[in-house]
Parts: sequence; structure tokens; C-alpha cells
Amino acid sequence: MTDILAYGSLMWDNALATYRGEAVRVDGFRRAFVGQNTTRWGNPEHPCPQIGLVQGGACDAVLFELPRGESRLILRNLRQREGRKAQSVRFGRNGRRVRAKSFLPSPDARVWKDGEGLVRGLLAAKGSVGTGAEYVRALIHAMDLWKIDDPLVREVWEEVRK
Repeated sequence: MTDILAYGSLMWDNALATYRGEAVRVDGFRRAFVGQNTTRWGNPEHPCPQIGLVQGGACDAVLFELPRGESRLILRNLRQREGRKAQSVRFGRNGRRVRAKSFLPSPDARVWKDGEGLVRGLLAAKGSVGTGAEYVRALIHAMDLWKIDDPLVREVWEEVRK
């Protein structure tokens, strides 16, 4: 079995929808708007700030269990969509260390902060799937379905939905 840690758009991805998932507390990582999407939610002129996991703090995410015989194909398909290879991530869960695969941002990815145009970037972004505001709305919807709350995402949603 292979575990995949989903903290952003993978929480609602159809490729994982039929597999067992569980909301888990992830110690040692937190969400941040880091990196950008220039196809699905943004474009080269107006990239969409993307949610990612960065070291430090804690957050809730979804841990999906993939059967051994299917995990390689699913990871390959997700790699094409995410544009990068899944990495092995170790994090704290219920007082013990757990390992899962996840699609983390590259170490040199841009970190977006509101004072540096986060909300402005989300409002300007428009890609083949939707807008930056719709991306944040989809994050909120997925987190609500999994009973996950993230103050950063909620705060940003309050700004972009105005």
C-alpha cells in the first residue's frame, strides 16, 4: 500500500476519489501559498498562487491509501498533472512518525504573502480550469467536506470572494 498526503487540490481530485481517505493532523508542515500555476488556474501573464506545504507548524490534510497494484499508475498520472514527482514526506501523526508520498513545492518556489500581491494575484489569475478565486473556493469546499480548517486559506477566501 502507498499513502498519499493531499493538502490542496488533490483533496478533491477524481484520481483519488474512490480510495480510502482520512483527515489527519500533520505535525511539522503547514500550508502556504508557494509556487504558481500557469495553465490550470492561471496563465503566464497572471500566474495563480498555489497552495503548498512548507516546513514548520502543523495543519490538517487527507491521507489516501492506494493499493499496491494501482499506486504506480496513479502516481504517474498525478505527476503529469502536478508537473513534478511525488516526494517521500515524513511527518508527525498521533505522536509517531509517518511516511507518505506528496507533491511538495520546489525549494526555490515563490512564497506569496498578501503584502506581496497574494490576493491581487489570485484575483487576476485565469487558466484553462478556472480563476484564482475559484481555486480558493474549491480548496474551501474540499476542506469543508473533509472537516478541515485552515486559517490562512479561510482568510484569503474572505478577501478574494468580496
